[in-house]
Amino acid sequence: MEQANTLKMGATIAALRKARGLTQEQLAALVGVSGPAVSKWETDASCPDIALLCPLARALDTTVDALLQFEATLTDAEATRQINALMEEVPQKGADAAEEALRRLVRRWPGCTALQFNAAVVCDGFEMFFPDAPAEQKAGWRAFKRELLERVRASGAASYWQAATIQLASLALVEEETDRAQALLDELPQHPGDATTVRVLLLRKQGREEEAQKLLQTQLYTAASKAMSLLAMLLGSDVEPRRRQKLLEAYRAVAGTFGFPDMSEGLLMEQHRKAGEWDEAARHFSLYVDQLLSPLPRPDADLFAPALDCEQKPGDAFPAGMRRLLLDGIRREMREDLHRETGEPELWEHPVFAAALKKLEAGV
Repeated sequence: MEQANTLKMGATIAALRKARGLTQEQLAALVGVSGPAVSKWETDASCPDIALLCPLARALDTTVDALLQFEATLTDAEATRQINALMEEVPQKGADAAEEALRRLVRRWPGCTALQFNAAVVCDGFEMFFPDAPAEQKAGWRAFKRELLERVRASGAASYWQAATIQLASLALVEEETDRAQALLDELPQHPGDATTVRVLLLRKQGREEEAQKLLQTQLYTAASKAMSLLAMLLGSDVEPRRRQKLLEAYRAVAGTFGFPDMSEGLLMEQHRKAGEWDEAARHFSLYVDQLLSPLPRPDADLFAPALDCEQKPGDAFPAGMRRLLLDGIRREMREDLHRETGEPELWEHPVFAAALKKLEAGV
């Protein structure tokens, strides 16, 4: 068993145990040893007896190979493929089965940082697909996401550390932990460098022009997506009409140029709603619903292929969970208005809004 000790099996046992939500004593009971024995395994002070490897692997819902780190990781591409395959089945599986499938996948490859990072993103997807899930279950998804992101940060993987830190800061804000969010953001480099230009020059000097083009296309997509996000945030803030119009024109220009979904009607609906302009709010809501029920745009192939899959596929549409999230939010606000002296009955009862709402309900 010296080989297992060299492979640092203790960290793998600890990660798998925590992923299953087991204490050291509970794992010990499942395997038939004492709690201190498990503690020694996890600190690499000793190793499990060879006769315990199979029971231990079963208790941790993994394989002996994974336990011994003979298949401890996946390539980034394979991790993404596994996550995408799971996401396609989420609506059919239901919340409990989907969550267990995700946890099982993470336990299967406890040393795969790419899988852990992508699995954290799936936890957000659960809240979109299952908006009616109990608050306790949603809190569990957020806790699992936090655990996964902390493991990514602890891995030290440069390609994921910064993104995991940003997501943890965002999660801290959602949970009103502003000091925690500040501390995490303070860890990020203030002036991060971008090696894209140097990498492209290197690839070209090596005669790898196709790889250079794919890298440029990928980075262009990232930059354009970020521009869309920043413009949306600016549009969502209180700005003067002239500036709002400029921002709206820029947002729509980026969406149209790069082949991104244009969600501006939803942003405009919120602005008119805040201003109490019910006719305009209803009109933009109707246009927004039409957008959500239309085929989902694909990135412009002339700009992003072959780095990205830009082919329009039959059935491409906005996620049903996104439409459900919007519908549930509106219904919740309408219910709350019934219990307040002031509300927005002018909007809820507006014939254009009511017709669009009925269309949205039929499309969920």
